Amino acid sequence: MSEGVRGAWSENILDYFLNTNQIKTRDGAEIIWYHAANSKSQMKEAIKSAAHMVEADVLLRGCKAEKGEPIMAHPPEMNSDNTLQEWLQEILNTDKGIKLDFKRYIEKII
Repeated sequence: MSEGVRGAWSENILDYFLNTNQIKTRDGAEIIWYHAANSKSQMKEAIKSAAHMVEADVLLRGCKAEKGEPIMAHPPEMNSDNTLQEWLQEILNTDKGIKLDFKRYIEKII
């Protein structure tokens, strides 16, 4: 394995929050989650919240894998005011951890 610059992504999430004094013990029960931060308003609320981790859902706009734009939405919602790129640009400027759920939506063929 090559030695290189290690980023925050290479650190155990509990160690990260402990080392940055966001939790008091190395106990996952101390981690506060904000779920379904998909829309811009939900994302902004998550950023302002006391949550350590922000969870959101990614799918392709219009369900067209070859042409769809990655957006932040959870089926049955198929549209959003927030793209994956916009979401990442905002969240990565915080000290929050992230968990992304990549959704695969299959249309019924009748």
